Amino acid sequence: MRRKSLAVVVPFLLVLAACGGTDGVVEVGDDEALLQITSEGGFAPVELSLSSGPRYTLLGDGRLIFSGVQTMEFPGPLLPPYMVARLDGNQMGAVLAKVEDIGLPDITDELDDSAANFVADAGTEVITFWDEGGQHRYAVYALGIEESPSGRNAAFLELIETFDRFTAEATAEPYDAVRVRIVAGVGLVDPDFADVREWPLGTTDLSEWSELANGWRCTLQEASILDVFADATQTTTWKHPDGVSEPLSLLVRPLHPGEPECP
Repeated sequence: MRRKSLAVVVPFLLVLAACGGTDGVVEVGDDEALLQITSEGGFAPVELSLSSGPRYTLLGDGRLIFSGVQTMEFPGPLLPPYMVARLDGNQMGAVLAKVEDIGLPDITDELDDSAANFVADAGTEVITFWDEGGQHRYAVYALGIEESPSGRNAAFLELIETFDRFTAEATAEPYDAVRVRIVAGVGLVDPDFADVREWPLGTTDLSEWSELANGWRCTLQEASILDVFADATQTTTWKHPDGVSEPLSLLVRPLHPGEPECP
């Protein structure tokens, strides 16, 4: 059963009481996802989508996982710099008030694509919320483009701004992941930044990996594997484990709680 600490349960109940929401306890574990915001789709290469993680993941004990500062250097590090900070009771209350304003506890899976009439090839912002009723997912195409968004979408934007403000002010530390997703696909050796390395994994049979789009394949590893990629860059390629085929690109990043193992 998904349970959460009293520190999170209490402010949530207070928010519901203030807003006239449904009574009940949100059951989610300290290390499990309570809320997650991701960006999906848009006009971007598939490898960019596969290597991009959630914008924010809020855990049951108030820890907030988010992307750290990335430099403009190229090639940049292969591993994304995820950070984690802990929200206090007041901050959790502010977040969960926005959850209620969006109406997430009453949504199962809903998409607002009304902005498709105004813009093409935009991304979709997705917020997922977990409680004792299961998973609640609300997606908005081109969130923020409309001059007069609905009350629900305005609350979604305000929630993102709230997280932006909290993380800008927070004392954060590197996120210590449990699982790592590795996605492999045909690599292109950049002649200006040639860096072809030996195959780094013990597993060599790619046919056992989950098959994704455009020939990419996916597997999961323990977090200890991250040390292997500590000095790899975005242009690093790896010799194919069969010793014959072209080198492979590997997209490597820590998984957040609540994410699918291989999309």
